[in-house]
Amino acid sequence: MNLSVGPRHVVRGALVGAGAALLLTALAGCSEDKETVASWSAKGGKDHAVTIGKDLTVLGQASGSGSKDPAIAARCRQVLDDVKAAKAFRTLPDEAARRSWEETLDKMEKVTTDCLSNAAAGTGGADLAALFDVESSYRAFADSLGYAREQP
Repeated sequence: MNLSVGPRHVVRGALVGAGAALLLTALAGCSEDKETVASWSAKGGKDHAVTIGKDLTVLGQASGSGSKDPAIAARCRQVLDDVKAAKAFRTLPDEAARRSWEETLDKMEKVTTDCLSNAAAGTGGADLAALFDVESSYRAFADSLGYAREQP
């Protein structure tokens, strides 16, 4: 009867268990679950924020009462697509920044939807007063993350 085999299995099993625990801990440390504002930004968030900033300029150019320019609807549609893409993008990990971003996108969606309705009715594009409100929300969001508004 070989008694030395039993203790080796226990020791070997403990070492394998400890190694697996260390590996899992190391992998958890590299997990994508711990996203930061910086990683959100680097993975495409900043691109969406810059696009929305540029879209504010587009909506400003598509504003004005009485304009029947057929290009207004196309511009507003593109902006609405950009807003929807930004809304579908991953959630910001910071609660205050997320609320500010969502508020900006919600206001922008409303202005853009109104722009499309106005363009269809031939009464112009975006409402300037509502656009100023979106601009203010966007600037507060961008400033909170340190983004400079990039002009086209």
